[in-house]
Amino acid sequence: MSITAILFDAGGVLYHRPRTDRHLAAFLSRHSLKLRHRSTVERAMRAGLFDVQSGRISRAAFYDAILRVHGVQDESLFPAGREALLQDAADIELFPGVLETLQALYAAGFRMGVISDSAHPAHDKIEWLAARGIPADIWRAFVVSSEAGMLKTGGLIFERALHLLGTTARETAFVGHNSAELARAAEMGLITVAFMPDDPAIQTHYRIGSFYSLRDLWLPNSS
Repeated sequence: MSITAILFDAGGVLYHRPRTDRHLAAFLSRHSLKLRHRSTVERAMRAGLFDVQSGRISRAAFYDAILRVHGVQDESLFPAGREALLQDAADIELFPGVLETLQALYAAGFRMGVISDSAHPAHDKIEWLAARGIPADIWRAFVVSSEAGMLKTGGLIFERALHLLGTTARETAFVGHNSAELARAAEMGLITVAFMPDDPAIQTHYRIGSFYSLRDLWLPNSS
């Protein structure tokens, strides 16, 4: 398959967060509150997560709701609590091979972009990646759901990214981990690459367990 462009999911593909909630936990501890279990918070914030990722509410409003779930009632504490949550969001770690592989693909002339369902604006996420060594100018497209007002499963966000890349679906690959998003990308005609997918049974064009494997797919002669 002749691929000229590659779209990547962000969290779960380019990076992960191995130190979750450490700044939030410290903030809560300073105010004699305890960090609630992540599953409890996720259940309570399910609707809020959809709203913030689709741009219906602001990140600040979403963060305030999280703080309330953890028992923060004094609204004067919300700014510091939001800052703790933002520090945790920015505390990312690249998966092994991401930096080297992206550099090699960029040098080989591939157009690259990110498509992400996120409460965080593109400029924040670009800065987080730049702080880990990935230059901002490597990205031809960087589309975030909260700014675009649409989630990946809706499909239109892929069309926006393809327009920015200047490519068609047939010549573009999508590297993701979420089975519903991979299925949607396939329906739209993109070449799908599953990276440690959440559903092992998902049918995709390619499946990889290491980011280095992308070099084997599209840079077979690289050392």
